[in-house]
Amino acid sequence: MIEIYKKNESETNEVVSKSILVLFGFVLLIGVFCWIGVFDVYDYMINGFIIAATMPLLLPTIVVRLLHVDKPFVKYLLITCVVLVTGVAYVVFTFQTVIIFVIPSIIATFYLDLKVMRYSGIISIINIALAHMFTCFHLFQPWIEPFGGMKPIMLYGALPRILQYLVCITLLYLLCKRILEFFKGFYQVIQEEKKVPDVCNTKNPTELDYILEKLTEREREVFELLVQGFTNTQIANKLYLSNGTIKNYVSVIYDKVGTRDRTALVLKYSLFYRGNDQSHT
Repeated sequence: MIEIYKKNESETNEVVSKSILVLFGFVLLIGVFCWIGVFDVYDYMINGFIIAATMPLLLPTIVVRLLHVDKPFVKYLLITCVVLVTGVAYVVFTFQTVIIFVIPSIIATFYLDLKVMRYSGIISIINIALAHMFTCFHLFQPWIEPFGGMKPIMLYGALPRILQYLVCITLLYLLCKRILEFFKGFYQVIQEEKKVPDVCNTKNPTELDYILEKLTEREREVFELLVQGFTNTQIANKLYLSNGTIKNYVSVIYDKVGTRDRTALVLKYSLFYRGNDQSHT
């Protein structure tokens, strides 16, 4: 399923290019707020920011939607364009726009590709460092920036923001990884059901019976709760056992079943336990 999704990467590029175009719309909206006096920003600053952001934010639309470029490098180009804009935004507005450093990584999750996530993380960290370094030499708004000089800006500005960003990218990375694992398990179940029809059919649970024959009575109890979606802690509470004991049982079950993909087991066998009297175990 992941392979199918990746083959349709051109569609994801279109979605991302639309998202970046929406981002450009917000940039223009901020410009309007500045021009009418809602935000107290000098005209030369907001005008310079919009000019600097226009090409990176319009380039994805040009490449993807007008030129119809469909190459593997396109997704990296799109992420890089957004990263550049976040760097420019920070140079101009400093800490007022620090939250936007995470936007490229949010967009990178659209691809469900851990390699793209890692790329967005690496260049974003470099971007944060370079943006702060630039402000060491020139501050557009020195009256609102609490730090001045190379050491204070890098130590008290760049470093904390890099750490904050690392928290965000780590959570996004784990989310992406979890979704990929779910898709992998779901796809595995579909493929196996094609080979072995009615594997969870209540009238013909032959494969499930084969698995249960390998398990001890206690392992069957753990397996039954596991495939119904209970966590190790929940299983431990239900069976009045310790988490460590349940973890050992689950590991043994994985070895006997021949897979360590918990999601696949849940998707494959949970329907059987929902539709049957569980006293057969």
